[in-house]
Order: sequence, then C-alpha cells, then structure tokens
Amino acid sequence: MDAPGTPTLGQYLTTLRHREERRRHEVGLLLPSRKFSREKAAGEAHITASYLTKLERDEAGRVDIDILRLLTKSYHADDAEWRYVCDLAGYAAPYATLAGLEPTMDMPALEVFQDAVTDIMRSEMHEATNDTVAFYTPQRRLIAANRAYFETHPTHKPGIYLLEWCFTSAAKEEMVNWHEAVAWGVAWHRGIMGRYGHTTWAQESHRRLWQFPEFQQMWEANEVGYSLAIAAEQIVRVGDRQFSLVMENWQMQHDLPIIRTRCKLKPLT
Repeated sequence: MDAPGTPTLGQYLTTLRHREERRRHEVGLLLPSRKFSREKAAGEAHITASYLTKLERDEAGRVDIDILRLLTKSYHADDAEWRYVCDLAGYAAPYATLAGLEPTMDMPALEVFQDAVTDIMRSEMHEATNDTVAFYTPQRRLIAANRAYFETHPTHKPGIYLLEWCFTSAAKEEMVNWHEAVAWGVAWHRGIMGRYGHTTWAQESHRRLWQFPEFQQMWEANEVGYSLAIAAEQIVRVGDRQFSLVMENWQMQHDLPIIRTRCKLKPLT
C-alpha cells in the first residue's frame, strides 16, 4: 500500500462521526439497525446535511471554529482530538508548536544539527558513563549519543528516527513494553502530521514509517497525542537482563530546536 497523503479535516471528521455511531450503538442510544447519519450529525451541530457533506469531502473551504466545536462535542472528541481538528483546520495558533518550530518553517538538514553539537553537549555525553545521553531533532531523529546509549541501543544509528527504529526487529526484542510505547509514538506522530503534514520534512518521515505494516495498522487506529513527557519510563532488555529505563526529556537552550534525553538504567529484580 502506498503511503497516504497528508491527513485532511474531512477524513478525520468522518472518522469521528463513524466512531460516535459505534459508541451510540454500544450504549443503546442508537438502534443497531440505525446509522448516525450526516443528517442527524448536522442537526446536532445546527448546520445542513449538505454542508456537512462538503466538510467531509474537504470541499467547504475555511470552516468556522464554532461549527467544529459543535461537531466535535457531538462526537465526544477528547482534548487531543479537538487540538488535532484545530490543526487540520488551520486554527493552530492557540497551541504550542513542536519545540519552537513554526508550521511554515523548514527543518534544517541532519548535518546542520550535527554540526551544531556544542562542547558542553559533547562533555555531557563523554562524562555520563552509566546514563545514556542522546540529542534529537524535534521529530526525534537521532543527532548524536554517548557510548552508553549505543551499548543499550546498538542498532539505533544517527539519522534514524526513533519511531522508525522502534519498528525494527532489534527494537522489538529490546523493548519489553513495545506495543504500549510504540502505539503512543504513532499517536504523537499523527499530532505532528496534523500541524506540519504539509511540510517536506514531515512527509518524508511519514513515508519512512509507512514501510512498516505494523505502523500502518497503528496509524489506521486514528489515535492522536501531543507533547513528549518530561519524564517517562520504559522496560528494556539488555543482554539477558531487564532494566527500567527512566527518561528525562528537555528542550535545549540553543539556536536550533534540539531535544536532549538522559536515561537511567535500573536493574529489575
């Protein structure tokens, strides 16, 4: 299957309406033989069915944000889904950008990020003998890392997106809680595509991910998420032992949007 194009507002609104239909069937608000039709959804949002048809076909042009609010409320969209709808509709201004990267900005080439690694960053990588230290671009493409990082993740090389690496056989063997962690990563990627999907760099990363059938399956789940946790935990396998890997994520004070991750490995008994 070829990689899909940039997600659209109409496609996502259709997905939410169909999900709401299933929810209403499950809770008994809608008979199993009935559909949550465009006519009913449009009535709840105080618009015409013909206009909702245009919305779902991406033929309506700029959509009033109050109409989107009424639709997503009717569809029981959560906060992340509402933000995603706003991004797709072009109402991104109220929300923070990805590591200070404006939607119209180009992503610098990997070599530019690598040349920007400072002496302080190199010193931290050299001095951290037990902790793993890594630096990433905003979309989590590896720029550089220390020896402990590569000993823990030997197949994750600079230039490879973290989520891209997660779908390799080596990562599946290493990550004990693989499905949970990677499903969240795919949801986060969808959030990136909602805001930046028109850019060359976002489309390139999406094409690289689409080569993995499991990514395609998770993408079709339509889950969406935003922001990297300041602290997060994963369970990893190193050799014949398992470790709790506690991560701290920080945006560097730098001219370029660089993310620093430092992890502590704690043996599990």
